[in-house]
Amino acid sequence: MADEIRFCAPLGEWWFLSPYAAFPIEMAVDGNVYTFPTVEHYYQAMKFYASDERFEKIIHLKDPDEARLLTKTPAYKINRRKDFDLHKFQIMEEGVRAKFLQNKEAARLLKKTGNAVLIKHCDVCYKCGFGEGSGENRMGKILMKIREELA
Repeated sequence: MADEIRFCAPLGEWWFLSPYAAFPIEMAVDGNVYTFPTVEHYYQAMKFYASDERFEKIIHLKDPDEARLLTKTPAYKINRRKDFDLHKFQIMEEGVRAKFLQNKEAARLLKKTGNAVLIKHCDVCYKCGFGEGSGENRMGKILMKIREELA
């Protein structure tokens, strides 16, 4: 087993580690249960209240990257949940945990990473990933925490 696993997109051997990987999750939001096609859909939708039409639009997009990019447009940068930025890393962790608790195949694949250090290595994501050798690797830390919980 590798000592270090670097991942980014839902491609290649480590595709399942990406929040874009197609493992649906069910999550309770604002008193109702919704199904999100990916963790990324959940994370992006959580920028809005469930009563907001933008929330529903994000859930129904086919491509998780389309959801991410949509929330960067002017119409999606206003009137967001007031506390999203305060809780965004907790929201991501909840979504990732649900992915592995609700999808047995995803959990099996995560366990197969053994004790390898998991590093999200993407050019554009410095907070959740490692970027070009910098960043906080929050996604990798979340995955290793959940892998330990599953053991």
